Amino acid sequence: MNRINLMLHAHQPYVRHLEYEKFLEEDWLYEALNESYIPLLRMLKNLEDDNVDYHFSICFSPTLISMLEDEPLQERFIKYLERHIELGEKEVQRPKTEEKECHEMAKVYLKETKLNLELYLGLDRNILKEFKRLSEVGRIELVASAATHAFLPLYKDFPGAVNAQIAVGISTHKRVFGKSPKGFWLPECGYYPGLEKLLLDNGVEWVQLPSQAIISSPDKSLYGGYRPIVIPGGLKAVARDWNLTNLVWSDKTGYPCDPDYREFYRDIGYYLPMEYVRPYMHEPSLRVFTGYKYYSITGNTEEKVYYSPKKAQEKVALHVDNFL
Repeated sequence: MNRINLMLHAHQPYVRHLEYEKFLEEDWLYEALNESYIPLLRMLKNLEDDNVDYHFSICFSPTLISMLEDEPLQERFIKYLERHIELGEKEVQRPKTEEKECHEMAKVYLKETKLNLELYLGLDRNILKEFKRLSEVGRIELVASAATHAFLPLYKDFPGAVNAQIAVGISTHKRVFGKSPKGFWLPECGYYPGLEKLLLDNGVEWVQLPSQAIISSPDKSLYGGYRPIVIPGGLKAVARDWNLTNLVWSDKTGYPCDPDYREFYRDIGYYLPMEYVRPYMHEPSLRVFTGYKYYSITGNTEEKVYYSPKKAQEKVALHVDNFL
């Protein structure tokens, strides 16, 4: 039977800046929590409740781990959600008179944000605990990564620095998740000959490599990028399939560019009057994303049509069939 391994990589640069009441780059962390990490946990709970058997791998970078555990950032994220719930309460009223087509989506956003806050508080503000539990019951495999997400080939002339990146990444993983990882996510899939020795010395059993690296290697693999390989020395490697990755990632040629999907950049924070959105912006008058988005990608045009969840769900079904 042919199989694919779904591997998710969660990384955020270190953007903790408590010296500011609000900090633009901190919003990256909060957006990822609100729109990716917590919704993923909610989906996994639904699968578990429905007795659906699933398995995949996921990596949390050490910089992201440190921020997810940080109490001041946890408190700031709660305030972020509370502000967005307050905005949502206003948004379910505004479209009734101004943008009637947006009313249902405003209710969806408000409901989702409330559910995210409820789950976050229920996990004692630390989503890593739930991912650890899912690992312990065999649902997911947790994978480590380099300490600061450094592109390791750039440091190949400094083996001490590379070893420190690997060792700190693994020690962080063990501290948080309670056991040594078998897998190690190479930042940006960066590999160079000799790196395998440092990885093996730190107890790593397998890594991921871009399929192009395996296919173009002078040491030819019988199955190209479609079977795991063993690097001399014993380190195992699985290929990150370029074509499949592009399908789910590329906004130029992949599924994300479908005109029926939601337009990420057309956010009310950038087009509604400042006096209306100011409480949710950054000082003095810096517009930022709010998460309330009502338009579809439509195409390469500024004239966007309203987003239809029904059409988007139909496209999701088509794209799932195509992917499989």
